[in-house]
Amino acid sequence: MNFKKDCEVINPKNLVNPHLAGDSLFEKRSGRGILLLHGLTATTNSVRPIASLLGELEWTISAPLLPGHGENLEKLATTTWRDWAEKVEHCWRELNQYCDETFIAGESAGGLLALWLACLQTIRPKGVVLVAPALQLNLPDWKRQLIWLLSFFKSTFPKEKKSVDLQWQGYSEHSLKAVLQLIDLQDLVLEIIPQLEQNILVVEGGQDDVIGPGVSSLLQKKAKRSEVKSIFFEKAGHHPMLEKTSQDYVLSEIVNFLQKVD
Repeated sequence: MNFKKDCEVINPKNLVNPHLAGDSLFEKRSGRGILLLHGLTATTNSVRPIASLLGELEWTISAPLLPGHGENLEKLATTTWRDWAEKVEHCWRELNQYCDETFIAGESAGGLLALWLACLQTIRPKGVVLVAPALQLNLPDWKRQLIWLLSFFKSTFPKEKKSVDLQWQGYSEHSLKAVLQLIDLQDLVLEIIPQLEQNILVVEGGQDDVIGPGVSSLLQKKAKRSEVKSIFFEKAGHHPMLEKTSQDYVLSEIVNFLQKVD
């Protein structure tokens, strides 16, 4: 897949794979468009595979780089989930100026932002795709409390190293303050989920060590006015759109879902 070579505008400090393209992306084509949202600490590199496929089908693509991302961890620590949501809302309104049919897809924290948008916006997406959505983290309550306590003394903590074969771009460490913002957003989204009315596709991986199991079941239980379709890929981890074992299948299923939404 050939992506636009715009990675040179990113400051590679703290970034894994700084050579990859990861800046904001907007490509105007037809009246059918989609907003693609990356996860916490990542860049738009995470959603570019699906952007490429939909672009070949003449979809209009909007994939913003969220505030605090693609720069440095110090910048990320100064942002809140409201900053991310404001950016998402602005790009959503812009997309709807060009398109008659609009959809939204998000990976991990981007999935949370997609749910927030789908619940609250006047112009609601026709369909929602959630890839490893951070609706419930694989994080017991005591670890949440520990993160809150550590945030008074430390700014970051290291991530487990990703496979060298994974073409993922993002920060090599977590920002403690950003994780706390993610948890705040998670709590809010769990409250407003019953407002959902859209068709939803959820993609989960059996080897995902970030997201807690049963996200699709949780959505089916809480979003009773939505039709929730679930894809579970046992060999996939937290990045099924990038991982070689799952990429082709997952991308194909996402495209099929989007093309068939009434």
